[in-house]
Amino acid sequence: MTKEENRLKAPDSAFDAVVLAGERTRDSELLKRFGVPAKALIEVGGHPMIVRVIGALLESGLVKRIFLCGNDMELFRKIPEIGTEMDRGKIIWIQNEKGPSLSALKAMEAAGGKRPILLTTSDHALLRPIHVKSFCERALAIQVDLAVGLARLETLKVYPAVKRTYYRFRDGKFCTCNLFGFLTRNSFKAARFWQGVETKRKSPLKVIASFGINWAIRYLLGRLSLEEAMMRASKVLDCTLGAVILDFPEAAIDVDTTKDLELAQRILEKQDS
Repeated sequence: MTKEENRLKAPDSAFDAVVLAGERTRDSELLKRFGVPAKALIEVGGHPMIVRVIGALLESGLVKRIFLCGNDMELFRKIPEIGTEMDRGKIIWIQNEKGPSLSALKAMEAAGGKRPILLTTSDHALLRPIHVKSFCERALAIQVDLAVGLARLETLKVYPAVKRTYYRFRDGKFCTCNLFGFLTRNSFKAARFWQGVETKRKSPLKVIASFGINWAIRYLLGRLSLEEAMMRASKVLDCTLGAVILDFPEAAIDVDTTKDLELAQRILEKQDS
């Protein structure tokens, strides 16, 4: 397969999107506090988080279809905004697999390779159309197999209360934004690789160590740059990776804890005031 044949088509810069709405554990503090079967159903700013995510994707003007991965379709279909889009064929349900990487791969394969794929999560409660549009347009422009959305840690200083896992590279500290652009069929290799490291996601050093002990040592000593990390990951995964640095602090905030939820609520209240 040639490089051009490998690249997924992007008519009008359109993407398909995959939204992961499954649960890593049934024992999370948020599920216990709100008594809900899925974190995606918790309301933030008067709407379930999943409605905010779906809205941001569709309103961006760049997402044609959404493949929604979860454990119980009927729970989501009962939400009017979700059920309506399912009936229109804009949202396609994908039954969750064991682990997010397997679920993501299943959804990407179901998409059929018609368009590039934007992967995000249902707890991205602060996601806005401008975040989606900026990431997708820049991801297409950098000409890689897999684009990874990142934000500089310093960008999040406008929200001092936020606590985020970050990677400390020679050229700065970076947080992930739960935005990934799978731009070629070759990029699917990354989803398969992630199965082996997804349990380490909260430990940047362990993730880096998955690409080789020497690289972990360089990272630990502060000698590894973001570009070098991307180059190493590209070699190990056998697909090219590139970073899309976003200047929106909200794009790097997801809702994992009660404190995250309270922060997201305050941010939305301030935006709506």
